Amino acid sequence: MSSTRKASPTVWKPGQSGNPKGRTPGVERIRQLLEPRREELVAKAVELALKGDSTALRICMDRLAPPPRSESAPVVIPGLAQAATLTDKAHRIIEAVGAGEITPDVATQLLNALAAYAKAVEVDELARRVADLESDKYLDLI
Repeated sequence: MSSTRKASPTVWKPGQSGNPKGRTPGVERIRQLLEPRREELVAKAVELALKGDSTALRICMDRLAPPPRSESAPVVIPGLAQAATLTDKAHRIIEAVGAGEITPDVATQLLNALAAYAKAVEVDELARRVADLESDKYLDLI
């Protein structure tokens, strides 16, 4: 199995929009057509929902009571900032769950963030090493 990957033709270059043409023109036109009848459409959706139309009911409920977004209060984990290594930070997070200081869900979010940070550090380090190898600094050794 080869460890090299082919570059995806859909990957955007930095500064390049993923949607250079902007929003589909039809969407704006539909909004313009519906706007003058907004009140009537809302009333009809409510009427249908009250008569038992499950789709209309779902639409109304999604607007009235959207699914809650996961919002965690800021957490303070004693000793986390002072932990010297990423492994020590991960241990401190896991210890905080065991001590009941944070919930397992919050710990998962923190550990995922820590993993993403570790990956960024790793990529930066590898880029630095490649740059060093390609520089004149190491040409003397050849």
